[in-house]
Amino acid sequence: MRNFAVSLGLTLIVGGAGGFLVDSLGLPGGWIIGSLAAAYIASFFKVPIAVPPQLRSLAMGFVGMTVGSAIDREMLGAAGNLPWSLLAMFGVMALMGGLTYALHRKLWGASGATAISCAWPGNVLLAFASAKALNADMDRVTVVQLVRVLILMAAMPLAIGSFHSAPPDQAVALTPDLAIAAALALASTGLALRLKLAGGEIFFSAAAIGALTGFEVISFEVPEFALAGLQVVVGVYIGLGLARCSRQAFLAALTPSLASAALATVLTLASAFVLSGMLDTSAAALALAYAPGGAEAMILLSAVFDVDPGFVGIHHTLRLLVLTFCFPIALRYFAAPSHQATGSR
Repeated sequence: MRNFAVSLGLTLIVGGAGGFLVDSLGLPGGWIIGSLAAAYIASFFKVPIAVPPQLRSLAMGFVGMTVGSAIDREMLGAAGNLPWSLLAMFGVMALMGGLTYALHRKLWGASGATAISCAWPGNVLLAFASAKALNADMDRVTVVQLVRVLILMAAMPLAIGSFHSAPPDQAVALTPDLAIAAALALASTGLALRLKLAGGEIFFSAAAIGALTGFEVISFEVPEFALAGLQVVVGVYIGLGLARCSRQAFLAALTPSLASAALATVLTLASAFVLSGMLDTSAAALALAYAPGGAEAMILLSAVFDVDPGFVGIHHTLRLLVLTFCFPIALRYFAAPSHQATGSR
């Protein structure tokens, strides 16, 4: 228990220090980028840091609270655009996944199982588990998925910060409504863990809290220090995941990883700008809503930039649910269990 407490304390200190340093430089998304870099660097010096699964689930539950806090009557009244926006998001995802699959399959000689696992635009844990079961090239899948999320987490705040400034920090009151929302987030996290539903922490928390805020039963804002803490947990989690990849595996998969990440970033930003006028929604909100991965990070960034966390959160929550249920079907279609990973070890 003492070792766990020391490891958790070091994790928060290292990640927090890196996030604070980069954020103090005025870099958009500094808490996420800085904590990610700090965790990655610390791993080389054998610093015993870790993000327990329960801590990540708890962070996802509180990310759902951020979504719920932004759901109000004004947003519910503007929900007529949501079906079109969601349809566009799934269209962009299908295009992105198809192109990425084709690149890995045709250009880099990956097996069907490896290619579809690399191309799957979200729910990384599910992609890892299924890829391993189908004897895919786990080194490539791990590096491609994590590098994609890493670049999205770094590129999105920088790109959005170039045309949409984050509002200045404001003091947020610690109210009874905030305490009620926090209790619901904790309960939602416990329910998701009990049901073993990937992404359920965000969905249950956002639904429960959003129902209360939408009908004006409670009203609250998430404090800046809480947003910073959540960004640190997410950043450290991704940084440590990338650090677990061997240097040889990382270098071998670097080219397809960077190509996949660049394709995802360009398509996300391009579709956001093209669809912004058609859907009467800001390009910043659409870019964060359509980003293929890093749901927790994108929702938190939408709160930081004040670009409708409810809108962004609904998109990512539904994206995760649809991807979770569709992945087994996609695997049966694109890859047979007998397929072997090829050409990337």
